[in-house]
Amino acid sequence: MILTVDVGTSTLKAVLYDRTGQVAAQTSRRYGYRTPQPGWAEADPEAWWQAFDDAVLELAQRVELVAVQVIAFTGQMHTAVLLDADGAVIPPTILWLDRRAIAETAELQQRFGMPPYQLNSTYTLPKLLWLARHQPDALARSATLLWPKDYLRYRLTGVRVTDVTEAGGAALLDWEKQTWATARMVDCGLDPALLPPLRRAQDDAGAVLAPLAARYGFAPEVRVIVGAGDVLALVTGAPPQPGRVTCSMGSSSMVFAPLAAGQTVAQTGDRLYVYPLLPYPLLGGVSSTTGAALHWAWQALYEEQTPFDAALQQALATPAGAGGLFFLPFLAGERTPFWNDGLRGAFYGLTLTHRRAQLLRAVLEGVAFSLRYLLDEFARSGVAIAAVALAGGGAALKGLPQLMADVCARPVAVYAGEETVTRGLYAYACQSLDGEAFASALARTFGAPEQYTPSVAVAGCYDDLYVGYCRLAEFADATLARNSIDPSSQGKL
Repeated sequence: MILTVDVGTSTLKAVLYDRTGQVAAQTSRRYGYRTPQPGWAEADPEAWWQAFDDAVLELAQRVELVAVQVIAFTGQMHTAVLLDADGAVIPPTILWLDRRAIAETAELQQRFGMPPYQLNSTYTLPKLLWLARHQPDALARSATLLWPKDYLRYRLTGVRVTDVTEAGGAALLDWEKQTWATARMVDCGLDPALLPPLRRAQDDAGAVLAPLAARYGFAPEVRVIVGAGDVLALVTGAPPQPGRVTCSMGSSSMVFAPLAAGQTVAQTGDRLYVYPLLPYPLLGGVSSTTGAALHWAWQALYEEQTPFDAALQQALATPAGAGGLFFLPFLAGERTPFWNDGLRGAFYGLTLTHRRAQLLRAVLEGVAFSLRYLLDEFARSGVAIAAVALAGGGAALKGLPQLMADVCARPVAVYAGEETVTRGLYAYACQSLDGEAFASALARTFGAPEQYTPSVAVAGCYDDLYVGYCRLAEFADATLARNSIDPSSQGKL
């Protein structure tokens, strides 16, 4: 068996695969994060470890974990976990969605001339520079920089390593050589000794510490591999197919399509980008708050008195178009395609007749409009997208795949359901065990997809709203000075 672990922004999932690629057992644990100031977000890594411990102990009650051959981790990227020489966490652990380092991001972009997909305010380097200026004692006491999946693996093995996807998501990777860009650390007055060794995803990353192996029932010879950041979801939501985009929707959404051999991409600035750090090249980008927007709307409109799924069904039962209302899901700025930290969410079209179910429906449709906008960006890049594969937590929301098909006017397939990124860990584990090719191992994990076709009954009903969405989003992007709005100043103007 293969144990895979995904430490997300708000949920940890532990999934057991058998050697045929089928899920044998799984469980999850939720946790929160702090927002001590507007635009700030901080995590407690101990909560991740407690979630891991609880999840694995639950699996141990259901399955004999002595059969586990490989353990692999993935998780949220960009979030900086600083450890002292003894391995204790040095707070604050600044989450990827934190926007306190906007000024540092603009300064570094000017200094290094890097495109926004290689350096933006969600990335780690600007957060480190912010700490150096505002909380220098934290860095002075730090011995190692890790990321969430690396921290859990370190707690399990005592070994401090990471992989190239995390380096890329930190703005600290030399993308051509795929080595640490240590000169950037030096240029920022940071100690390159903080950076752990870089390894491949399938490489060994130490043995499970004996007390923990006994606690969970692992065999002494169980192998722990390095794994990769949750950008791995770019290739695990559906079998790769040129002309089909995969939208892996969690708190944020990763929207990418594989490029055919020799396929060229028209230059459209940096609105989309080619990602080269996984088994094949991909074109796409990341939307900052999609699933997070849905949970925000549920909490704000229903005050958690109505269960999330029930609230969504109320919204989906209202007529398409939300009574002429639409929503911009930019609740924490936006990455692709605007790369603008100053953007904010907005409802447009509110009237005295609107009720909360229509507002929630507008948020659902706004998330779908953001995907449709990216599909138009693909077309402007010369890459036509004829279909969508929906994966991640969004794929498991009843009614959302159909709404996506209707809004985007394209068929939607769900191959992987909610469980996506850990499939890639399974494939890397097979590489580690017997040298099997990543693609062939991954292919075993997919069955026949669920198919959703655009509804004839709502054909064209979203077109006018989408035009309004595009105009308002583009107006807001053009009006706000790019990367110059401090989120903490919002509401004080």
